[in-house]
Amino acid sequence: MNTFIPRRPLIAIALDILTPQIETTVIPINSPQLLLRPLDEEHFYVVNCAYPNSLRILNRSQYNVLSAVDDQTDTKTLALRLGIPSDTLEAFLQMLSATEIVRFDTDFSQPERPATPISLNFWIHTTNRCNLSCSYCYISTLNTTGGMSEKVKQQLLNKLVQTVQQRKIRHVKFRLAGGEPLTQFKSWKSLIPQAKEVLKALGCQLDIAFITNLTILTDEIITFSKEQGISYGISLDGLESTHDATRTFRNGIGSFKIVDENLRRLLAHGLSVSVNTVVTNHKLEGLPDLTRYLIALDVPFRYSIVKGEDIDAERLEKYLSESYMIMREAIQTGWQFSRRHQFCDLKLNALGFQTCASGFSGGAIYVDGTLNYCHVHAGDKSQPAFSIFDEELDLVDMIERGSHYEDQKSKDCSLCKYKSVCTSGCPIYRVNGKDPQCSLYHTFIPQIYQLQARERLKLLRDYEMI
Repeated sequence: MNTFIPRRPLIAIALDILTPQIETTVIPINSPQLLLRPLDEEHFYVVNCAYPNSLRILNRSQYNVLSAVDDQTDTKTLALRLGIPSDTLEAFLQMLSATEIVRFDTDFSQPERPATPISLNFWIHTTNRCNLSCSYCYISTLNTTGGMSEKVKQQLLNKLVQTVQQRKIRHVKFRLAGGEPLTQFKSWKSLIPQAKEVLKALGCQLDIAFITNLTILTDEIITFSKEQGISYGISLDGLESTHDATRTFRNGIGSFKIVDENLRRLLAHGLSVSVNTVVTNHKLEGLPDLTRYLIALDVPFRYSIVKGEDIDAERLEKYLSESYMIMREAIQTGWQFSRRHQFCDLKLNALGFQTCASGFSGGAIYVDGTLNYCHVHAGDKSQPAFSIFDEELDLVDMIERGSHYEDQKSKDCSLCKYKSVCTSGCPIYRVNGKDPQCSLYHTFIPQIYQLQARERLKLLRDYEMI
């Protein structure tokens, strides 16, 4: 794309020629969200925790330069102090300024909430029916009713079309959940391609993901998923003994073996898959073995800390540390840590202005067409909600006029180095305006950045770039 550069008036050019040039100096300023840590004796990583994809590897000389930046000394003085040419120093600092590791003023960027969404993300509660009896299930209406009716599904599509047209939305994601959404596969099989085609004609892409226990999987489901580009989010509590202690069929038989078999089938067919594990006290001891299993499968996975109940902080840190040490070792064999692992809602590279889409560009739609702030409110009549059958409001109107928890953050969070990484955690489960795992995040955010840096350092060495 060509960039228009306005021409300077001739009088200005003449003045430049006639006026003696005065050498100016500038003062480099470190980002307030700077993280600078060692990797080994000769290499370090630096990242601006408020700027996307700003992680860089430094050698010792570069580290010494950045460490000398004290927000007070100008570049000329720094160059003399460090014994390097001024132009070399300034070129290096200019490179770092591209991602605001340093600036030459104090106008550092922060992730900001856009005026209006250009994409939407909805959790669709397709059914209250489930074929498992998980001991910790949060759904209060589980097995009280069946699936979403054809009337509700068609109204959902109608309302989506209305919203896309009025708001110029370019991307929508549906996470089909429940209950167990694959019990409803037949009823969604016709709607999904219809919805994709209708939205494509409006210039909008629709992505679908099944949020599933993966105990139901047929050749028909696999074929359809490949045709429609459907992805899978799979709940897994651990390896067999850990998983089967909580995720059983109604007859009491554990579900791990069939989940393992079906997970491998999805991977063999090249379908996009990710695994989510909600870490509780019961699952802590098995976390390292689960980590080895998921690395061996080379499947993306997320570890989320249980919300709304206590967890042993000392044991949590112990087993998480063991698991990250396993990941560190796997990086040296070529495992892609940055593409394969996520911890809770932390956004180390993309960063964000809030934790999830709720309250801005998304929410949860219940089986009866009720739109809630979050899926944990599904079926809770005490929560403020709208109906997709309301003809006067589009989906964004409903989100804007609904509940809003996302800005209820503590003052500590507004001053924190990691505020754009953790965004104060899940708005529903904050305690005094912050995530209950705040101190844990302060321990592990630098470690996760370090693992990303080690992964990058290995690549640089493999390609003989250092």
